[in-house]
Amino acid sequence: MLKYLTLFKYLTSRFTGMLRHPLSKKEKRGLLQELSAKFGFLGLDVEQPLEHGRDEDGEYIIVGRSIALVKTGDKWFPALRYVLERGLKPSPGIYVDRGATNALLRGADLMAPGVRRVEGNFSKDDIVFVYDEESGKPVALGVALYSSDELKSLNRGKVVKVIHFVGDKFFNKKV
Repeated sequence: MLKYLTLFKYLTSRFTGMLRHPLSKKEKRGLLQELSAKFGFLGLDVEQPLEHGRDEDGEYIIVGRSIALVKTGDKWFPALRYVLERGLKPSPGIYVDRGATNALLRGADLMAPGVRRVEGNFSKDDIVFVYDEESGKPVALGVALYSSDELKSLNRGKVVKVIHFVGDKFFNKKV
């Protein structure tokens, strides 16, 4: 018996897959209302099958074979791969220059000198999208360290704590 128990522990400790289950309509409705108020249209519907997944990196909402939403801590946010694949343009957004884009793609936080313009209104601690000014595509998203009004008048210091960027572990995660 001990031999089988040891084998079971070994196999379960080596399991690295994602645990998944379908969401009920009630769960979908609550989640989608919360997210559409924050980010606008995300292309998700109560009628389409959504799954809740979890692994060592965080929690996910899965649509088909794509991760649509990611949760770290207590905040849900749209996955950048999902946003890019569907051509969505969630708001609020901050547009940055090429130098800031390069730094963001390496995982750096957003600094005020790289900000070119701010679209939409947000408060401190809200999740905001960071867009490349040239392409208009999102390159990162993070937690605003200042409100949109305060950010417009800043010219130095850190303004967004990046939590997800193109090329990070959430962007490259396979379902």
